[in-house]
Amino acid sequence: MDYLTISVAGALDPARKAEVDDAVARRGAQIVWRAHVVANRSYASIAAPSHIAIADIPAASGDTIYAGAIIALAVFPTVPEALPVLVEALSGPGGPASVLACHSVPNGVIVEWDPQRCAVEVLFGIIDVELRRFSSGRTAELLTPLPPEAIAAVAARGLQTPQITTQRILELIVNP
Repeated sequence: MDYLTISVAGALDPARKAEVDDAVARRGAQIVWRAHVVANRSYASIAAPSHIAIADIPAASGDTIYAGAIIALAVFPTVPEALPVLVEALSGPGGPASVLACHSVPNGVIVEWDPQRCAVEVLFGIIDVELRRFSSGRTAELLTPLPPEAIAAVAARGLQTPQITTQRILELIVNP
């Protein structure tokens, strides 16, 4: 499978969604959309049985199309003063190279990163170190729909159980 991820700023226009859905269907691929009202962003995960190029998807102003299955996470610190420091740590000159974008949203930040280049625990480690400076907790929400292979990879790494595959995750078997 070949994957693309679309990040859309603002509300998703139904006509725009239909245009992308049609382009994806013409290439024999599947698309899953997820919108986040508070963050005012939408994401799409595209899975194609063969190579699909970014140029195959019509882009609009405010869209970013990534090669691969990226993860977008909204992080909301419990202490508002921690937010600027968190944004700087994730997107500044010393930030992780795997962070593709960092967007400020009301009371939080959205981090888009490549899980192939940086493990989830490393990214959360950076977030938590910065938040501890302010004695801040956090809530986090996954914004991107993830393909089964990405879910299995994150689970296997997080649980330190490499034998976890898509065929061994009950949720993926019951809801294919």
